[in-house]
Amino acid sequence: MISFFTTIIALVGLFQTPENTAQTNPQPAEIEWKKTTHDFGEIVQGSKSKYTFTFVNKGTTPIVITSATASCGCTVPSYSKEPVAPNQQGTVTAIFDSAGKMGNFVKTITIVTNVGSSYLNIKGNIIAEVAKPKSPIQLND
Repeated sequence: MISFFTTIIALVGLFQTPENTAQTNPQPAEIEWKKTTHDFGEIVQGSKSKYTFTFVNKGTTPIVITSATASCGCTVPSYSKEPVAPNQQGTVTAIFDSAGKMGNFVKTITIVTNVGSSYLNIKGNIIAEVAKPKSPIQLND
C-alpha cells in the first residue's frame, strides 16, 4: 500500500516542472510595454476607437515587429515597420470598430517580433447611442 502512494507522489512530481508551477511572463524581457491593456470605457455603438501602445527596446539588438494580429476582424492593428534600436520606442496602434456589437468586449492583439511574442488587450463596453429628446417648445412657431 505504501509503495502505491509513493508511486503516485513520484508521478505527480514528474509533472510539477518549474514551467508548470511558476507563473511565466508572456512578454519578452527585451520589450518593456508602458501598458499592455487599455480600457476604452463606454463607447457608442458604431464608432471607432483608437489606442496606441508604446514599448521600449530594453535589449541590445534592434527589435523588428514581423506581424500584429487581432483576435477578431473588428480590431485592426498597425505597427512600427522600421527596426526599433536599443533604448528607442516603438508603437502598435489598435483601431476597434464597434459597428454591430453591444456590451462588454475584450480583444487580444498578438505581436510577433524577432525576440518573441507579446500580447496586448483592449476592452470596453459598447452602449447604444442615446437620442436627444426634442424640446416641446419650438422657437419658430
